[in-house]
Amino acid sequence: MCIEKELKLSGLDKHLSKFAQAGLLIETDSDAARQLLNDDVLLAISHIGLPDQYNPYRERLNEMAFDPENFIHYLALVEYISRFDASGMMAMPGTSLSCRAVMAQGNEAQQEFFFSRYLQQPAWTFFAVTEPDFGSDAQGIAATLTPKDNYFLLNGEKMFIGGAQLASVGLVFARMGNSQRLVMVEPAAHQETFTVTPLEAYGLAGAGLSRIEMRNLPVSGEQVLGLHESGLRQGITAIGTVFEKHRPLVAAMALGTARGLLAALEQAHVTGLAYQWRQYHALYQKLLQVGDGYQHGDAKVHLTSQLKHQATRFAEQVALLLPQYLPEQWLTDVTLQKRYRDAFAFEYMEGTSNIHRLNAFRSYTASLGAA
Repeated sequence: MCIEKELKLSGLDKHLSKFAQAGLLIETDSDAARQLLNDDVLLAISHIGLPDQYNPYRERLNEMAFDPENFIHYLALVEYISRFDASGMMAMPGTSLSCRAVMAQGNEAQQEFFFSRYLQQPAWTFFAVTEPDFGSDAQGIAATLTPKDNYFLLNGEKMFIGGAQLASVGLVFARMGNSQRLVMVEPAAHQETFTVTPLEAYGLAGAGLSRIEMRNLPVSGEQVLGLHESGLRQGITAIGTVFEKHRPLVAAMALGTARGLLAALEQAHVTGLAYQWRQYHALYQKLLQVGDGYQHGDAKVHLTSQLKHQATRFAEQVALLLPQYLPEQWLTDVTLQKRYRDAFAFEYMEGTSNIHRLNAFRSYTASLGAA
């Protein structure tokens, strides 16, 4: 595609091949996988989006053909990387959902506290919203932030949290009175009151999903984002904005994974894939269209939800071609088996299909002025 040539993405191939190796290795030896991913180019890519003053790879990024501040370029890059392996990309330290939330909601001191660690060492973070009993329903969360003397106590459980096993800092979404707040937490400083339990994953093991528990974890007011601002701005509205911009990235990963599987089918001399390739190219153009909306401040929520739903469903449909056309390889090739599993994991990232159907409908009807 033209944008691939414009951004010279094929020049990254020798580095991105490490993602494919690490994505498989991380399921059995995560430490060895991370050693494999210790590559300046890969690390520069994984730090796209950090504030310049805290980004140790900003000069390396400036040498690359793509513009790290152009969201269309970023989506094209994420899709291209995912053709090699999306799971390996998710295992990298660097920019995350919580970074975007702190940039949007944190004051200068909070941003310094959160981002300064990136200049000292590889940094992983987490963003904890989903709960065992309420899922990702932000209005129904049970985690609480309770005032006590001149500080707060954080209590609750969170489920399916990526990055927490290695994180030096993260955000927890908790209820404070009648509002919700994002709270910065340093796991290493609260080992007795903050527990991380790794979870087994069927696909995308690079996400490092965990269950976390907080029991009377002490929190200072400086760790609560927007403590003295409107609860609405700091609560559901705040995380909605963060999630909304992350959803096209999930769509890009799903689409890139599907593209990689289509290439594997073609390499095995499978024919009759013209329909799937047409679907891929149509969705790719839609991805760039959505990216253009974000780049120019004209993003449409219903298009984002529609894209996420369609891209994840397409990845699953392509994956299901493997046992149909390559039954022997599907049963014996561990790389194909792993990528097959990955294709079904995107459904559960940043909202399932049913959520996005509702989201798209509500957003579209609201844009027309319907009640």
